[in-house]
Amino acid sequence: MANQFLQRRWLDFRNGHSIYLAFVLTFVNFILITYNFAIERITILQGVIDNTLVFAALFVVVYVPAAIAIGYYHRKKQYVIENEAWLKENWIWAWISMYQIRLIEGKVTPEETRQVKEYLDAILKAHKKDSLIGPDTEDAVRRKFPA
Repeated sequence: MANQFLQRRWLDFRNGHSIYLAFVLTFVNFILITYNFAIERITILQGVIDNTLVFAALFVVVYVPAAIAIGYYHRKKQYVIENEAWLKENWIWAWISMYQIRLIEGKVTPEETRQVKEYLDAILKAHKKDSLIGPDTEDAVRRKFPA
């Protein structure tokens, strides 16, 4: 249990760092390095772009639309490929899907049903979505029509 807690905190740290903090730091760093090593050394641009803030504004005006266009292309073309690759590694998705197929075919055992329900119930409870669980069909029938 403690190990899982630490693993989740490690995941949270990596996501917060790489998605947010490192993104901002590398963006600012990229602007400063480009200005100091490229713009300041090109004599033609010294009269046009004399200020780091002016360069940063021009950079953002060009860079942000370019990044949006590349991101749009990625979402439309590459995302499907990445999703497929993730699905092929997702044993939980495979387990639930196999259960659904076996359920449709009428081949599931009561033990399989119990395991799947407990697993999904635990996820819903952890996310405070207990209202989505609903009453167990057998229990509901017994309450309505006692023997």
